[in-house]
Amino acid sequence: MQCLDLRRINVEEWMQGCKKVIIQHGSRPYVLTITRRGKLILTAADTPLTGLPSKPINSGNHEPV
Repeated sequence: MQCLDLRRINVEEWMQGCKKVIIQHGSRPYVLTITRRGKLILTAADTPLTGLPSKPINSGNHEPV
């Protein structure tokens, strides 16, 4: 499957005011963090994040670039 159009995601809307979110890629969780200076850091979670509350977000709000 190819995606011919790049998508633009507004991180502020996507994170809904949170400074950290968990991104699931396959079976592996990652943590996306916004720093105090507004930089984005993506790190692999050291351990599976089971038992944590998770609120799936609608990923349909993408705009082509």
